[in-house]
Amino acid sequence: MKMNLKCLNFLLVFFLILPVLTLSSCGKKDNNPTTVTPTPAAPVIAAISPESGKPADVITINGTGFGSDKAKVKVLFESQEASTIVSVKDTEIKVNAPAGFSNQTVKVVVYIANVASNQKSFNYTVTSSPTITSANASCFYGSTVIIVGNNFSENKADNIVKFGEVEATVIAASKTSLTVTTPNLGSVTTANITVNKLGMVSNARSIAVDANQNLVATYNWTTHTARAGVVYKTGEFNLFGSARRIHVLDVTLNASNTLGIGFSTSNKSTVAMCNDYGAIVGINAGYFPMSGASDKDPYIRINGVKMQDGHLNVNPIFTNAALTINNNIASIRNITTGGRNQNPEAAAIPVTEAQNVIVCGPMLIKNGIIENLDMTNSHNSSSTARTALGLTADGKRLFMVVVDYNSGVTGLSTLNVAKILQALGAVNAMNFDGGGSSTMFVQGKGDNGRVSVNGSSMRAIRSVIYVK
Repeated sequence: MKMNLKCLNFLLVFFLILPVLTLSSCGKKDNNPTTVTPTPAAPVIAAISPESGKPADVITINGTGFGSDKAKVKVLFESQEASTIVSVKDTEIKVNAPAGFSNQTVKVVVYIANVASNQKSFNYTVTSSPTITSANASCFYGSTVIIVGNNFSENKADNIVKFGEVEATVIAASKTSLTVTTPNLGSVTTANITVNKLGMVSNARSIAVDANQNLVATYNWTTHTARAGVVYKTGEFNLFGSARRIHVLDVTLNASNTLGIGFSTSNKSTVAMCNDYGAIVGINAGYFPMSGASDKDPYIRINGVKMQDGHLNVNPIFTNAALTINNNIASIRNITTGGRNQNPEAAAIPVTEAQNVIVCGPMLIKNGIIENLDMTNSHNSSSTARTALGLTADGKRLFMVVVDYNSGVTGLSTLNVAKILQALGAVNAMNFDGGGSSTMFVQGKGDNGRVSVNGSSMRAIRSVIYVK
């Protein structure tokens, strides 16, 4: 059959223009492109409060990108989903901690429309009551007490510690111990310590309140500010069973208040030597032979230069501590080796560690604990005038103490001086020369700067500790 001529011509034209139509179509701009939905930003957890708790506690999750639609929020504690979302804001989610965990740390993740956040930790506490097994034997206002036991919260805020009805300040916490600062307990002699952890109350543990230390810590001292950071305090009151007169220098070391050691080979009074060094306050320092007394000169170094070797064969009670000063930070070192020859051990301290060194003793307080002082030795046990110095742990605050022993008052033993320094806040402390040598200097106060009263005249000495 012959194809119709018109049909043949139509087909020929169609196939000739088809490529042109195809190319034209490929180059045509799409005026309706497909819309791409951006991936939502991930939510961010900044903090969880509280950081620990128990099942059903309301937990606040702070952060960003949470939105406000509860339906889009999912919170996982490890693999366990929080069944109750209490409230949702863009920067805050409140949920009930899910059950199934105890005494363990879990990871918390927030999902917003299935987009996951970062992780934060939440500690599930033990659901049993805390138990106290031991604590310090005694305390006083401001003292540090360590409570040992079980089932405490690692989150300090979860533990409410009370001495009787008075709440203490918790400064450190673990599951087995709490470190607290003793509150002001007034005139009580004992108190019961309890721990309330998230509503669960421990057994009670009795602690003695040291009445003498508590009196020192709470006493209304007569004060004089010699300069910012240099305070002179004095008080006369019944302490350790008798009338005492105590002088205290409370000094914060800084660019304006510099601690130094003064030395004189010709022997001068504390006041004269402090004036020589341009001091604003000061006390007498090391031992020295006098009136046939045994040789007990201390090793002394000032600004890196040795001033005195110090005697050998000295009873360690006079040489088992060293005050060192480096870059205006003080420390007290307990010299424990060398037997009766402890001065050379102090001399061996590198100058890079201590530009200034003076040896004396005995060591009174070490790392917050009063030393086991030999009270059979009359040097320690006698009630006489005393000079001593204590430091806070950072070596930037010091307490210089002088105790008078005449004009109607009685001196103290080294043990009781240690208790005074501890009550003032000293963590480390040492004794200096006492008796008739004990003198405190405060520029512009007292008798030409002498504020302590230990005899009608001042004894000539060889060394002082001063601040200028």
